[in-house]
Order: sequence, then C-alpha cells, then structure tokens
Amino acid sequence: VNNVDSVDKVYRILTKHMGIAGISSVACECLKWNYRGNAHLEKGDIADAIAAYDKAIDTGYVEQEGVVLLMRATAYLKRAFEHQRELKTVVSDLSDAVPDPQSLRALYGVAKENPAFAGPIFRKVVSECRSQDKKFRQIKYRHGLYEYALLRAARDSLRSTQLLPSYAKTWLRAGDSLAELRKLRESAQYYERAMELDPSLAEALLPVIERLKKSQDFLDRARANGWSEDTLRLALDVAG
Repeated sequence: VNNVDSVDKVYRILTKHMGIAGISSVACECLKWNYRGNAHLEKGDIADAIAAYDKAIDTGYVEQEGVVLLMRATAYLKRAFEHQRELKTVVSDLSDAVPDPQSLRALYGVAKENPAFAGPIFRKVVSECRSQDKKFRQIKYRHGLYEYALLRAARDSLRSTQLLPSYAKTWLRAGDSLAELRKLRESAQYYERAMELDPSLAEALLPVIERLKKSQDFLDRARANGWSEDTLRLALDVAG
C-alpha cells in the first residue's frame, strides 16, 4: 500500500517541479485509489480493497471506470467465495446436529416404555430443535450474503463489458459472476465472447462451457421434477 504514494509523487514532480500543465489531479486521485485497492486485494484484504475501489469510482474519472469496476467485481467475487466457505461450515454444523430418524425412533421407544423419561426426552428434543432452527437462520443469512456479493460482482463486471467491450478479461469476469449465479446459458455466452477476443483462453474455457451445459441440463430436469428455485440455489451454492 505504501507504494501508492508514488502516484502522488509523480504528480507533484510533473506539475510542480517540471511545470507540465494539463495533468489531471482527478486522474491521479483515481489511480491512487485503484492501485491501493489492488494492493489490498493482493494481500487478501477484501473489505479494504472494495472501499478503495469505491473511492476510485467516486472521483468521477470516467477513463478508468471500466478498469476499476473490473477490479471491484473481482473483489466481490472473492468476498462471495469467503461467504460460501462460511455457508458450507454452517451447513455442515447443522447436518451434524440433526438426529437421524433411527435415533428419533429409539428415543420415542424409550419414552413410550418409560413414561417417567418422557418429559426430559421431550425437553431435550425441543432444545435441539431450537438449536437447529438457529442454524437454519444462520444458513439463510450466510446464503443471503453470498448471493449479494455475487450480484454486486455481476453488476460491476457486466458494466465493465460495456465500458471496455474489446477487453477479454471483462467478459471473462462477467462469465464467472453469471456462472456463480447459476445463469449458465448467459455465462457460456460471455465466455464465448471472451474467447473470440482472446483465443488463448479457449483451452481453459472450453471445458468450463461444457460443464455449464451439463449443469444446465441438470437444472432443467430438477425444475421439471418440481424442485423449487430456492432449494436448487441453496443446494448448488453449498455444493459449489
């Protein structure tokens, strides 16, 4: 992050010491925050990276807007993956806490044969149900954070394709964001456009596009069998 000061230093040298006119202070401010965001992102400081990119956008320097949006989309994708890992942990905790049907039947049998134990057993089951309900709420909360980060990544990356239509990486990042949002057909289209702009991406992306098509077939069959959209999204997002 300390290296970001070089942007300010270059600006001072060019304008004050060398007397060069026409250098935009707004451009330098935007670049400073963009570089700072990149440094934070490289270190894994996602929140600080996003905050820096926000400030870069707020400068209003439109010439760099597409680049900054692309980097902010990358940061939001990384944040989404962090939320996904936390989501998987909560789901795993819940699966460990939920008793299997055989155990519940055994408890019911004990209570039936020993009425004196029925009260304590019932209270134990109710207590565990409350704990499970809390974990269900945690799952819903974590999943919401995950989807929100993905939506922000998609919005920024899609906008960057409009601002930098000839830059393959914007289309690649948009494809990544849409794939995570299970917009599989749209994702494949963005990946295909990225390959048109940069044929060297084909080796990596062609297998991805093939997997997307198979996943889309699975989704179509699941919907035909009556799976709800919420159930599908949660199941696929936890599975990764």
